[in-house]
Amino acid sequence: MESQTTLTVFVGIVALGFLTQCIILFYMVRALRMLVKHVEDFSQSMYKTVDGLSAKLEDLLAAAKISGDKLRALQENLTATSEVIYRRVAAMDKFLSETTDTARLQILRIQDTVDLACHRTQRAVDTLYRGVIAPVSEAGAILNGLRVGLAVLLRRMRVPASRAHHQDEEMFI
Repeated sequence: MESQTTLTVFVGIVALGFLTQCIILFYMVRALRMLVKHVEDFSQSMYKTVDGLSAKLEDLLAAAKISGDKLRALQENLTATSEVIYRRVAAMDKFLSETTDTARLQILRIQDTVDLACHRTQRAVDTLYRGVIAPVSEAGAILNGLRVGLAVLLRRMRVPASRAHHQDEEMFI
């Protein structure tokens, strides 16, 4: 009986450990999803800023062209600056896209890991039940059956003596 209690406590501890791992993995996935959302929000903010900056630069270039040949050097400098900004923004866009894609892939991997852990936990619990708990329960049931059978058998052996005693009492009454 102590081994069954110990086994039950051990199974409870193992189940608690698996449950804790599942909860931790769930919160990790949740945190990564929030991180992806923040990165996407930042990316959208950058797109808006870049669009505004590009529009302003285009207006400035139009004003420089109107000024004429005297401002040609200024116009060339602004064109070069806008190309540098455009390349950097394009590089930033590419970086943010790659980062977002990588984060999405990692979230999918974590979700697969959580699913795999849950399935393995379920299999372990089923195996534990079929391999340990069910045979222990069956053995306990067999022992209880033997105990009851012996009690009935021993009771039948004692019954005639008690019946005779009981019959004697009835005669005196």
